[in-house]
Amino acid sequence: AAARAGLLLRIADLIVLAPGADKEAARVLAELPQPFTTSQARQALATSRRVAIPLLEYLDRARVTERLPGDLRRLRPR
Repeated sequence: AAARAGLLLRIADLIVLAPGADKEAARVLAELPQPFTTSQARQALATSRRVAIPLLEYLDRARVTERLPGDLRRLRPR
């Protein structure tokens, strides 16, 4: 109910973040050399792999990031 009301951002079944966490993550990822690895993203976001991977997958679905061959991603041009 809180996610539907916009009070939380559901990025996976069991993972919810504060509203705007996706925009903040995109801002942080923009500061990384492009493309970046999952490990670099996890470190820059100061989070665990348990949160980083679903967050990156959420950003991929939202077309904020793009997954490249291997373990690389980059921000999509706006």
